[in-house]
Amino acid sequence: MHEKRYSVFISSTFEDLRDERQAVQDVVISAGDFPVQMESFPAADENQFAFIKSLIDKCDYYILIIAGRYGTPSEDGMSYTEKEYHYAVSRSIPVLAMVHENRGSIPANKSEDSVEGKKRLAAFVAEVEKNRLRKSWATSDGLKLAVREALDHAKATKSSIGWVRGNAIASVETLEELNEVRKENAKFREAVGNLEIQLVLPPVPAGDEPITINLLDNTAEQDSGSSYKNIAFVKTNWISIFPVFFKNLQWNVVESNKDRTYYVDEGRSCVEIGSAIADLVGPHETSGAFRISKLTLDRLMSYYIEAGLMNAPGAEYAFPEVAQKVARRQTIGSKIHAEFNFNR
Repeated sequence: MHEKRYSVFISSTFEDLRDERQAVQDVVISAGDFPVQMESFPAADENQFAFIKSLIDKCDYYILIIAGRYGTPSEDGMSYTEKEYHYAVSRSIPVLAMVHENRGSIPANKSEDSVEGKKRLAAFVAEVEKNRLRKSWATSDGLKLAVREALDHAKATKSSIGWVRGNAIASVETLEELNEVRKENAKFREAVGNLEIQLVLPPVPAGDEPITINLLDNTAEQDSGSSYKNIAFVKTNWISIFPVFFKNLQWNVVESNKDRTYYVDEGRSCVEIGSAIADLVGPHETSGAFRISKLTLDRLMSYYIEAGLMNAPGAEYAFPEVAQKVARRQTIGSKIHAEFNFNR
C-alpha cells in the first residue's frame, strides 16, 4: 500500500480569519497533505477567481470555513467565497464545511455590519448545511480538531486521486489493471460470438498505440459561423490520456420515473478536455484556450467504453468504479507520454 498525499483547498473570508486559516493550514500539513490557499493574493476580483478555479480543479478536497462575514461581493452580488464553494461543488470535489457554532458571539469588527450582509451570510450557511455534513467550531483549537476529523473521514469514505511519488509504484501495475479490464471484455466478446448472428468487430487499439489529438483554438470569435482553427496537435496514446479525460469530462444525471441516466455536456467537455491536455504538455497558459472536436470526443469515448473504463450512454453513471482506480494508477505511475506541436 503506497502512502498517498492530497491537495486540500482552504476557502474562507480573509481578514477576519487569518489565525483560523493558519490553524487549518497547520492541520493539513501535519496530516501529510498539501494546503492550497491564496494568502499571497488576498484581494478578490474576477481575474483572480479564474486562477482560483484552476487551483480548485487540481485539488482533492475543499475545506470551507464560515464565521461572521459573508465576504467581498463580486459584480453579481455573490461573494467570492460562495463562488468558490459553488465551483467546488460543480466539480464534484468533496466539501468539508466548518461553520461557527455561535456567530452572535463573534466580535463586531469580525462580523457583518449591514442587514444585507447578514441576510446573505445566513442564506449561504443554510445552503451549505442543506443535505451536507458539516462540523461546528468556536475556537481555533476546536476548528483544528474538527478539520482533522473531517479530513480523516473524507479520506476513508470519499476516495480521491491524490499524489504518490513517481518511484513508489511500478508502471507495470497500471498495465496489469488494464489487463484485468481487457479480460472482462474478452468474456463479453466471447458471449457475443455465441449469438446466432456473429459480427466481425475491429479490435480496440493497444494502450500504447500512438494517436494524434488535434487541439482547436477556443479563443477566436465564432459569431461569424467560421470553423475552429486547428492550432496544435498532441501525439499520445489513449491510456496515457485517460486521467485527463476522466477528470475533465462534463456529465450530469437525469432522473425520471425513478430511473437515472447520465448525459455528456459535449460543448463543455470539448473545452475542458482540450485545455487540460494542452496544460499538461504545452508551454503556455491554456485555461479555456483550447478545445477538441466532437469527433475526437466521440473517438475517445469509444475507446474507453470498449475498454470497460466508461459506461455506455443510458447507464446510471458515466464511469464504473474501476475507472477511478485506473486513472489514479496511470496518474501516479507514469507521466503523460505526449508530443505537443503548435501549427502557428
